[in-house]
Amino acid sequence: MANTILQKVDSNPHIPVKALQEDLQMDLELSISRMKVFRAKSIAKEQLYGDYEGQYNLLRDYCLELQTNNPGTTMKLEVCNEPNPDVETCIFKRIYSCLRALKLGFKFGKRELLGLDGCFLKGPHPGQILTTMGLDYNNGIYPLAYAVVEAERTSSWTWFLECLDGDLDLDASCKFTFVSNRQKGIIPAIAKVFPNAKHRWCLRHLHENRELDLNQDDDL
Repeated sequence: MANTILQKVDSNPHIPVKALQEDLQMDLELSISRMKVFRAKSIAKEQLYGDYEGQYNLLRDYCLELQTNNPGTTMKLEVCNEPNPDVETCIFKRIYSCLRALKLGFKFGKRELLGLDGCFLKGPHPGQILTTMGLDYNNGIYPLAYAVVEAERTSSWTWFLECLDGDLDLDASCKFTFVSNRQKGIIPAIAKVFPNAKHRWCLRHLHENRELDLNQDDDL
């Protein structure tokens, strides 16, 4: 079944399992369970794109490739040891990326305002992606750096901000304004790395959170 749906998955990786199930049942004239189709789609995606574990094994090569083709790019990869001391491999923990061109562009038009945000990663290996954005001369969003971390907490935000500090030549006395939606751990992280900076909240998130709180009160 995986070979049968290979081209369909390749042309549309997000095709619903239900649609594949209907196509397979029509083509093969068989009744096929949804779980079997789900497994077939997973096998097809693995054949097309490789498995998740295999991609993690390529992370060091990915970092070296970026730095080779973009001299001055910062890539930081952190791993930890396996619980079993007899196992020689390591476990992925964090990765940070900041392209040289983005660093130079930000320093050239340096506006002392940075937005910080984080979101969940979906898939079999959960985690968080942390990002930071500036503003260009047209008040457009200017991406700067991102990191994939194990969880959104003070230690991961502190590590991300310290990496950013080194790339943008900031220091503890900088008076930048950081804007966030008060994610978990970000307030103490900014206070630790940039004690003189201003920290402001995203108005949109404040409004959405207020509406959520009001709806919850109505439900009660």
